[in-house]
Amino acid sequence: MINLPPHRLPALVRWFPTGAPGSAALTEHVLTTEAGRWWVDHVIQPRVIAAECGDHVLLRGDPRALTPRDLAVFADHYVEAPGRFLPLIGAAFQRVVPWQRVV
Repeated sequence: MINLPPHRLPALVRWFPTGAPGSAALTEHVLTTEAGRWWVDHVIQPRVIAAECGDHVLLRGDPRALTPRDLAVFADHYVEAPGRFLPLIGAAFQRVVPWQRVV
């Protein structure tokens, strides 16, 4: 994954919900404070984007664009992603523990 500077984000932030509790709060926090990082698979026409802050990361996009090695940067993070990412996450990490949250 490639660390993307915040000034390259405007078109990509639509991939994440806004104004909702839970994961939307993390992306809004990173956008507002720049206290986190944005990652993409490609700078031009990315197929996957990740928002990272602290030990949390949110993945969106097409998991087929990544390999398990691409997720190594997120080892020891809490990862939130749509269900279609589960096979990739399972292949990338030795231990995956589901975390049920109520927001």
